Amino acid sequence: MKTISIFILLIYWSIMIFAPVMSKDVKFGRAKLNQTKTIEIKPRS
Repeated sequence: MKTISIFILLIYWSIMIFAPVMSKDVKFGRAKLNQTKTIEIKPRS
């Protein structure tokens, strides 16, 4: 039982630590997508 609870705690803390990092990566990815879209739209117009 202790090993299972420790395993769950490890998963929980890894999510708590990596969630902000992942959200930053997603924001950077969206920014890159927006930049590419604006670059693509400029030559057309």
